[in-house]
Amino acid sequence: MNLVIHPETSHQLDVLARQKPHALLITGPHGIGLTSLATQAAEGGSEAITTILPEKNDKIDLEKGTITVERVRSLYDATRTKLPEGRIIVIDYAERMAPAAQNAFLKLLEEPTEGTRFILLTHQPTLLLPTITSRSQRIDARPVTRSQSEALLDALKVTDPTKRAQLLFIAEGLPAALTQYVQDEESFQGRASLVKDARSYVTGGAYEKLLIAKKYKDSRADALTLVEDSLKLLRRAIAEKGDATSLKTLARLEVLHKRISEQGNVRLQLSAAVVVL
Repeated sequence: MNLVIHPETSHQLDVLARQKPHALLITGPHGIGLTSLATQAAEGGSEAITTILPEKNDKIDLEKGTITVERVRSLYDATRTKLPEGRIIVIDYAERMAPAAQNAFLKLLEEPTEGTRFILLTHQPTLLLPTITSRSQRIDARPVTRSQSEALLDALKVTDPTKRAQLLFIAEGLPAALTQYVQDEESFQGRASLVKDARSYVTGGAYEKLLIAKKYKDSRADALTLVEDSLKLLRRAIAEKGDATSLKTLARLEVLHKRISEQGNVRLQLSAAVVVL
């Protein structure tokens, strides 16, 4: 299956693939498919590609792993040897580099080795040192268009109208997420359940909302997704009806999302919001 990339993002990648910058930073929302974008950025060359991923206890761990300073320093020796075909080092989940690891990586950027290029992938570029981002060419990947999302569902043979509508609500514009939810029914059902909880958090009674707050108290990521889905549902309702009450609730949910994002206590924030929603 061909890569699904927004036309503007694809053009930017093609231009930078020809320019071959020493460091390329690719960012975008979760589910956009940063790994696929890195593949296109590296396409057309013969360079050897090495991918660095977060680890925990010497094993790849995408959920809780980190990229240690020792792992970054190991690149010092690796990049001293010049390969005839050149090399590309892809650092996925680049925001998982601890501060010491980021400082160690900065040295690689400040003392470039001929024939070595870096591609940094992250959904959270603000967690990278400004000195790293300023030394990198940056692409902010755009979500793909509605027609591209529809065409992807066609290619994945999703024909049921209800399932298509659910998938587009959950992950329109995000080709990697759409593909995952189509191919992994358990993952899709879990995500669909979160949307159902978001609807109850917006429209349910106080007791029901408190139960939902308790359910999501231990996962900041899931709590943020809950609020994001709630915001999406409200925006859709406002577009259809435009009532003032929904506008007030929308503003309160936006404040809630900001507070949880800023490391506020998840259960306290979700529970406190019940009073004003």
